[in-house]
Amino acid sequence: MSKLILFLYVVITSLGLVFLKLGTSDGMPIKYINGKVSLNINFFVVSGIVLYGVSFVLYMYLISKNDLGYIIPLAAAFVYILLFLASYFIFKEVFTITKVIGILLIVSGLIFLNIKR
Repeated sequence: MSKLILFLYVVITSLGLVFLKLGTSDGMPIKYINGKVSLNINFFVVSGIVLYGVSFVLYMYLISKNDLGYIIPLAAAFVYILLFLASYFIFKEVFTITKVIGILLIVSGLIFLNIKR
């Protein structure tokens, strides 16, 4: 069950962040202009907030059922990898050698985390 929850957490967290990025391409959704609060809430912002809220509930489940020192690095690494790919394919961000090395180090860390003692 934890593997399914971890998978859902990674996908929903990543989608939430991608939607928030898409929704804030014109700037912050909340601005303070001339003494007034201005809201620029759109579908992507609302969807990103909802998805991120759901991911928080999944995160709480994961940390309640697993070793903290294991599940947090594992979840974070998968989110980083998925966001790295999304940034390239969705936002057309550039892969630099430094970014690629960073992802390879994260994958190496995942391998070490999963070596049975």
